[in-house]
Amino acid sequence: MAFSDKIEAILEELRASVSTFDFSDVGSKRLGILNVFMRLAAARGYAAVTMRSIGAELKIKAPSIYSHFPNGREEITEYCLRWQSRDYAESVLATVQTARNHDELWDALVRNHCKQQLINPNNSLWDMIVASDRVGKFLPPPLRHDMHERLNLFIRLYAAVAEALGFSNSMEKARAVMSLLDCAVIWCDWSTDPKVQTATLTKAVAFSRGVLTSEATQRPQALRTAKVDA
Repeated sequence: MAFSDKIEAILEELRASVSTFDFSDVGSKRLGILNVFMRLAAARGYAAVTMRSIGAELKIKAPSIYSHFPNGREEITEYCLRWQSRDYAESVLATVQTARNHDELWDALVRNHCKQQLINPNNSLWDMIVASDRVGKFLPPPLRHDMHERLNLFIRLYAAVAEALGFSNSMEKARAVMSLLDCAVIWCDWSTDPKVQTATLTKAVAFSRGVLTSEATQRPQALRTAKVDA
């Protein structure tokens, strides 16, 4: 099925953005460094990861890492963020292929988002680094811009689907659903049991649908009016 013009345009942007960074030079040694960086950052926090700590995990001297990433931690961070962003984007684009209408598209996006957060800790790390950068401004400006543009693409996609389904305040609700799913590790657990997995993803869809049908965003004005009348 062809989705709304707005959804199709956003999907086209997403497809184009996936191919903007070249990972052809990531061999096994560079990939090993990236994986260790992500693991240490998830366990200790981004700020605690140094070239020395990465080298200690790999049992190599820190200068050896610079032979693979001359710009050090900044370059490693860029590769990790772009790599993880691309992987998630590809999962979204694959998910879109399974939907036959806007309702199925919404549910498929939510299930994929929840599953990706639960099975891949690097997604939560990506969220943490990007969110921390809003305050600390430690990422290079071009990388910051690209990551926020990618994040905005996902939000716009949710909002466009919500709008196609006829819901009001679609952008605000899209942001709320994104925030809810980004924190999936807090409110649910993953399991190797297919039945538990299905129940978890069904719960995620139900929560997201609750946000869509909520009119809470319209209440502040009503409350203000009530207080004035009182």
